[in-house]
Amino acid sequence: MKTKKPDIFLGITMCMLVLAAVLCIVILFVQKRSNQPAAPDPNNTTLQTQNTGDTGSSGNPVVVNPSGSSSTEQVTPPQPVDLKDIDQAGLEAELKEALSGLNSEWQVMVIDPLKDVRVSSTSSSSITVDDWMTANRMAQVYIMGAVFQQVKDGTLVLDAVLEDVKSMITKNDTYAADRLTEQLGGGDAAKGREAVKTFATDNGVKLGFNRPLSSSTGKKNYVTAQQNAELLNKICRGELVSQDASRQMLDILLTPAENPEIDAGITAENVKFGFVTDVEEKTCICSMGIVQLQNRSYVISMVCNEPYTTNGAKNKITQLIGIAQKYFAE
Repeated sequence: MKTKKPDIFLGITMCMLVLAAVLCIVILFVQKRSNQPAAPDPNNTTLQTQNTGDTGSSGNPVVVNPSGSSSTEQVTPPQPVDLKDIDQAGLEAELKEALSGLNSEWQVMVIDPLKDVRVSSTSSSSITVDDWMTANRMAQVYIMGAVFQQVKDGTLVLDAVLEDVKSMITKNDTYAADRLTEQLGGGDAAKGREAVKTFATDNGVKLGFNRPLSSSTGKKNYVTAQQNAELLNKICRGELVSQDASRQMLDILLTPAENPEIDAGITAENVKFGFVTDVEEKTCICSMGIVQLQNRSYVISMVCNEPYTTNGAKNKITQLIGIAQKYFAE
């Protein structure tokens, strides 16, 4: 009887299948190892990103910590620049020198809103920066403040008066100022002027508001350089009416207006500034405004009564603005 021989080919086939299976397992193991991230370098704190692009799924950069764990970067808002104090003595001396020897009466007040510092000067020892001076159109800024106060109180609707406010401030539109005054008084101009004076008093300001701004007859209007500057300072600091109202008033004040005599006093580029100015009357020249430099702002108010010449007063306003700017430029 013959013995059955093993099937050689079947054995070879089985061996090849086993080897193939082992080879597949080895390949899969090597691929898995190669896909794992390398161990973090303890000395590497470089900002890295996920494969989705420059940001992770949250849209923020992902920082790889030395420990190897990842966390979403917290973006810190820019911190206020630590600005130096202005040279108060130097500024006061230059203002005094600029006003010395003048026959007209001048008040000048400069405020640093950032540090809440005040520097002032007058052309005569017989007056102070808080004495009432004739100044017709300076009431416009007080009218604007009273409007925003009544908007906050619900008496006026901002959309109904905003264009007149802008025209009054940026174009020295006295008719717009008179319309707003009437609205503040519920249709009565006299009551409107009382409302503006009450607003001024509530904010610690003396204001003589006795006649329409479009008129040159009747009792005069009065302000002080110090109180003008204090009102603008409150706007800069977000303290007039409300923070949001102050921001809106500041935006209006910093809208460029055509004031050639003021433009000439601003010497730096990329500077925002806005002034309410009255240079038309021969007995009263006045201006108050804000200059916003790269890192800080300053407020300056000037009132001149009985100027030696209108042009001379314009030039003096320009000079005073330029003097103050030097001390605030960083």
